[in-house]
Amino acid sequence: AELHHDDVPEADQAAWDDLFRPGDILHGRGEAVHWAAATRRTNAKHYARWLGWLAATGRLDADADPWQRATPGRIEAYARSLIDRLAPRTAASAVIGLKCVLLRMHPAGDWRWLRDLTNRLDRWAKPSRADRERILPAGDVFRRLLAELARTAAGPLAKRREQLALRDTLLCAVLSVCPIRLRNVAMMELDRHLYRLGDEWHLRFNVHETKTAQPIHLVLPRELDPFLDVYLDEGRPKIPGTADGAHVWPACKGRPMAEGTIYAAVRKRSRELLGVALNPHAFRGIAATFLAESTPADALHARPLLGHRQGETTERYYIRASQLDASRSVTAAFRQIRDA
Repeated sequence: AELHHDDVPEADQAAWDDLFRPGDILHGRGEAVHWAAATRRTNAKHYARWLGWLAATGRLDADADPWQRATPGRIEAYARSLIDRLAPRTAASAVIGLKCVLLRMHPAGDWRWLRDLTNRLDRWAKPSRADRERILPAGDVFRRLLAELARTAAGPLAKRREQLALRDTLLCAVLSVCPIRLRNVAMMELDRHLYRLGDEWHLRFNVHETKTAQPIHLVLPRELDPFLDVYLDEGRPKIPGTADGAHVWPACKGRPMAEGTIYAAVRKRSRELLGVALNPHAFRGIAATFLAESTPADALHARPLLGHRQGETTERYYIRASQLDASRSVTAAFRQIRDA
């Protein structure tokens, strides 16, 4: 159980508050001031869970510095207690979130052992079979979505279901080439986030609008241009209530689609067109896997494409690409020997 806010030791509260201390280049600022609001809330829960476990097991020394309590033995015991009660991914995420807090509370500490532990937990909590099945070939996904867009955009778009089919297919297609997070999909507005620059369509979010406080600037492929034009000029205006709105993805009554509505629409449309119900986040895995299966250099492009702040998040795709590259080299060498 999470420790109630009123029971948090003063040292922990002060250390937490210092993470978000405003400042400048001269006076310094908090180590986690860049965290988005959602990241702060999530890591606050992870840290409160850790404090709750310390209190429940008699290990919460209120006079100790927060990072001094985080010994290898205690963290391992905490991890085991989570593994016994929670799903693998949930347990791993709880310890990984705790690591993120501790590393920033005490950046001068030697946390190599904690990094190694969380890396092992992350590998252990590997995706389920259903998650692995959602990694479809990126090229096939895009081609099939383009074919459906061509079919849908050629219609009269007179009926509501035709307008929504075009909207949802285009939404999936945009995610397949610009795999942004769900919250950014929901906030998309014309001429603010989605805009035409010359003869190109651009998608842009500033640092205050992204999870990792990293700006996102992507260019949509030309293949989508005619379908964006049809959607924005013919399909979208026919959805009641959208005339005065700037939001790119209107719901049936013209209001912006909520995150839950987008999630359900993407799953439904991808299941109809691709045979697999893909959620918006699955498109991020498809894009990173596509790059990983190209070259190690391409694998490194996953970090800016997906808006990862930490290199470790993308590292597994780079390792996979390096392994594939090495495998191709060995195969080529054996082929030369065979053909000699």
